[in-house]
Amino acid sequence: MKSEIINGKSAIIIDDHLLFTNGLTGILEDIGLKVHSTFSNAKDAITYLKNQNVDIIFSDINMPIMDGIQFCKRLKKLQIETPVIMLSMYEDANIIKESFNHGAAGYLSKNSDRDEIIKALTNCLNGKEFVNKNLLKEDKISSVNKDKYQTKYSLSTREREVLEHILNDEKNSAIAGLLKISKRTVETHRKNIMVKLDVKTPVALAQLAIKHKLTTNLKG
Repeated sequence: MKSEIINGKSAIIIDDHLLFTNGLTGILEDIGLKVHSTFSNAKDAITYLKNQNVDIIFSDINMPIMDGIQFCKRLKKLQIETPVIMLSMYEDANIIKESFNHGAAGYLSKNSDRDEIIKALTNCLNGKEFVNKNLLKEDKISSVNKDKYQTKYSLSTREREVLEHILNDEKNSAIAGLLKISKRTVETHRKNIMVKLDVKTPVALAQLAIKHKLTTNLKG
């Protein structure tokens, strides 16, 4: 049975993984949503949204050209008030909080099932916020409620490792080889580090890392 709130509403999807986009499109259309278009990057989606109205936007948080949080910031500047549901495999409380701080209406794990997607849509189309329950376990909630300094600079062990290599001016491919992870994973860590630390350039990242001793090999 299709929800009256969802049925007939329009959406776009922004994600650079075609298989995921196709899968999500199938689910959304099956529950009554009309997927008007899909995009592999947020920049193209913004161009579309300047001329077309939709009821809901699904956006990956880690994308080339412009990430999901930057996308939300851009929508604010353009006064486009369409609710955005973030999609991510990354379940860090800091990233979730950052997303909502910059205008996201919902945050879904890419592992979400049909029922969770329906709940997110129902809430966000009604002007409410939504986060997967499994993303708000007690440890994650306590992390969100930490003071601003602790939250902002709470890098994981792996992120600190990646950060050390970034500060040594090593390329993503080299870091991937050294840490025995994929280049894509390194790119994801790099983006998340920049988001958590709220910096835009490698120079600003280095200055902050040294000042606050964010890696084990740095001295303030």
